[in-house]
Amino acid sequence: MSLSSSIPDADILRQLAERSLSAFFVFNLPSRRFDYLNEAFFEIWPFDPERINDQLLALVASVHEDDRDLVHQTYQLLLNGAMRQTAEFRILRKSKPPRWVHATAYVIMHQGQRQLVCGFAEDITHYKDNEVNLNLYSAQKNSVLEMLAHDLNGPLGVAQKLAGRLEKKAAERGQPDLQAEAALIGSTVGHSIQLIHELLEKEYLDSAQAGLKIQRIELIEQLNAVLAGFERMNQDGHKHFALESSAPRVSVEVDQVKFMQAVGNLISNANKFTPKGGHIRVHVQEEPGSLLVSVRDDGIGIPKNLQPVLFERFTKARRPGLAGEETTGLGLSIVKRIVELHQGKIWVESEENQGAAFFIRIPYRPL
Repeated sequence: MSLSSSIPDADILRQLAERSLSAFFVFNLPSRRFDYLNEAFFEIWPFDPERINDQLLALVASVHEDDRDLVHQTYQLLLNGAMRQTAEFRILRKSKPPRWVHATAYVIMHQGQRQLVCGFAEDITHYKDNEVNLNLYSAQKNSVLEMLAHDLNGPLGVAQKLAGRLEKKAAERGQPDLQAEAALIGSTVGHSIQLIHELLEKEYLDSAQAGLKIQRIELIEQLNAVLAGFERMNQDGHKHFALESSAPRVSVEVDQVKFMQAVGNLISNANKFTPKGGHIRVHVQEEPGSLLVSVRDDGIGIPKNLQPVLFERFTKARRPGLAGEETTGLGLSIVKRIVELHQGKIWVESEENQGAAFFIRIPYRPL
């Protein structure tokens, strides 16, 4: 079926391509040359239009070195069966930050053979910059929430216990006015602790219920940032944090906000249940078809009878931290939900007084 009864299809498509704000390309597979590139293409890739087919190696070299394997794999998929592929990658610019590009390519068949790869490319640098800022804000927000729970729960818990003791002594000594005042202090502090818990609970629930936004991230870089935040919370140096990885760089496709929140929750729990002088270790291991992330500590461990219900909502396994930090009983159930949204699995191995190790395994394709 023709696009129009009065204008040839080729004329319509050419005018659309010429007027498009997106880069449009037609690559001839047998000749390995571009048959067509619109003006918008050269706004993204500033090459000489007359010499572009003599500069294909330079065009490939303009792709950021960390993204070349991804672009190559995408091209190979188009050659060997795929009819449509998308990719986001960076291209290098002189004296400027890399430019982010989103490209969508389609295979055009002719006489049963793959003849052309056509598609569109858009400059998404501004969008990516906004995304980076949003993820940074989200990470800072999670860090603030963790610090609130850590730095406020402990002192408030102590204040609540002291108020309880004062109330008991006042009752024993027949001082009703003092008893009432101590009870008021205890209930006020308890209400403040509950507000903190409700804030954390709502944040975790809202995050887990939202849909995934999958993107490629450098996991080691993200984990280093998370651990740096916990190290700042332990500036007295009484706990030791370490990160180990089977590779110096691990690019993985996940929902950055949710996945890092899940791992951060495991690190936070390890921090709560590890005494001063203890060690918390995060390990990343590349496996065939999967990625294993583990969080280990040498804290108080988890009793065997609590482990089967550990990942349930409002689990009876909830316990206060060593510094009196309360928990909502929701944290690990939400971590499990986030991991399952990534088609992954989570489990725990622990012995009482010998620490605990949590493992997350998700599908993984090295890029």
